[in-house]
Amino acid sequence: MDRKLVVTCEHSDNKVPQQYRHLFERNTEVLETHRGYDIGALELTRTISRNVKSEAYAHEFSRLLVDLNRSLGNPSAFSEYMDGVDKETRRSIVEEYYLPYRQKIKDFMGDLISKGDAILHLSVHTFTPQMNGVEREVDIGLLYDPKRDQEKEFCWAWRRQLERLMPDLKYRMNHPYPGTMDGFSTSIRKELGQDDYWGIELEVNQRFPLSEDSKRWQHLQENITKSLKSVIE
Repeated sequence: MDRKLVVTCEHSDNKVPQQYRHLFERNTEVLETHRGYDIGALELTRTISRNVKSEAYAHEFSRLLVDLNRSLGNPSAFSEYMDGVDKETRRSIVEEYYLPYRQKIKDFMGDLISKGDAILHLSVHTFTPQMNGVEREVDIGLLYDPKRDQEKEFCWAWRRQLERLMPDLKYRMNHPYPGTMDGFSTSIRKELGQDDYWGIELEVNQRFPLSEDSKRWQHLQENITKSLKSVIE
C-alpha cells in the first residue's frame, strides 16, 4: 500500500496547564479517569509509531480543557469544568492548545500530498469498558466512513489480520462510535478526497491497559502493530 502513515493521539494525557489547574481543584480525581484522557492510548501510539514507519503526534493536555477530537461548534468541545470560563479565556485556550495541534498535522499532511503522497491517518483512542452502567461488548473497534470504499476495504482487511492473530477478541466496525461522528478525521475528510486521505480511528477497550496482566496488554499492542504492518505492506 503506497500511503504515508500518520499516527495521532488526541486524548493522550491528562495534564492541565498551571494557569487552569484551579478549575479542577475540587475534582482532581476526574483527571485520572477515562474522562480526563484515553487510558493506554499514548503507549499504544508509541508502540505503533516505533514499529511501523510513521510520523506520530500526541497532545499532552486533558480533553477536559478542550477536546481536540471535536469541532469547536460541538457543545462537548468544552467540558462542564469550563462552564465558568469567560469567552476570552476560551479563545486563548483554543489559540494556544487546540489550533496549533490540529494545524500542525494538517500542514504536514498537506506537504506530503503536495509532493504526490497519499495519507493513511490513524487516530488512536481507547474507551471505557462500561458506559452508563452497561458493559460494552467490544474489544477493538475500527472506525471509518462507510461511504468511502477504500477506508472500508482497509478496515476489513485489518480486521481479518487482527482476527487471525487474536481470534478470542471481539471486533466491531464503527463501534463503540460511528466513524462519521464529529472528530478530527471527519473534519479532514471534508477537505480531502479519499484518493489523498484515508481517516481511520482505532478504538481499544481500556480493560487491557487497566488490567494487572501487563503481558497481555503488551501482547495486544504488538499484535495490533503486527496486523497493521501486514496490511500496509
